[in-house]
Amino acid sequence: MSKEMLHGLIEMIPDDDIEILYRVLVKFVPEVPPEPDEIQALEEGRRDREENGTIPHEEINWD
Repeated sequence: MSKEMLHGLIEMIPDDDIEILYRVLVKFVPEVPPEPDEIQALEEGRRDREENGTIPHEEINWD
């Protein structure tokens, strides 16, 4: 089966069932350990959030 055929089959799935399909497909994606730079970026983000807090959604200028 080609990727195009699979894409066509997925397009036929009702929107209400997409979440179920996603959960099934994710089980087939192999888990890999994070790379050192990914771990570092996560740690930096946590430190930044602890030191500076977060910005409330309503304070962001979305325009």
